Amino acid sequence: MNNLKLLLFFLTALCLLGALAGCSENSKIPPKEDLPEQTITKSDLENEAWQMEELYWKYVQNIDTVAYKTLWHDDFIGYPSFGNGVSNKTKIASWIPDLQKDPDLKFSYILHKKAINAIADVVIVFYDADEIWTDKEEEIAKKETFKFTHTWKKIDGQWVILGGMAASKNQDVLED
Repeated sequence: MNNLKLLLFFLTALCLLGALAGCSENSKIPPKEDLPEQTITKSDLENEAWQMEELYWKYVQNIDTVAYKTLWHDDFIGYPSFGNGVSNKTKIASWIPDLQKDPDLKFSYILHKKAINAIADVVIVFYDADEIWTDKEEEIAKKETFKFTHTWKKIDGQWVILGGMAASKNQDVLED
């Protein structure tokens, strides 16, 4: 019985030593400032901003104006394709419900990336968007092409649009 007590004592002591060794100075997680910094490349930033443009259009397709407005900085000012002047965040989603107002037509879009440029932590995106309406036979009833530019910045981990512009694209004048 004494041998069993002695064996249990040694096993307990061994476990305690192992636990203490795990808490030694050498096994601590390094402080945040000692960890290597992740470098985000220009290409990474540009890809992230393009993904945000794709999300923008998914919100448009789904007429999700609440989620759509989360993409815009509170101090946004831009020149939209609708109206005759600049717009702020409060008016920026006003065009979306009109895209699907005709129940006989289905709205869709195709994006054409033209250029993306990351400068430090700001990304400027240029692209065309074909807005397409098809009838019940899936024939194109109407198609418009617009050119867009958005300036994106990641603030507190969230990409937001700081400024932008959209306009109808005249296919007869501009050819790529």
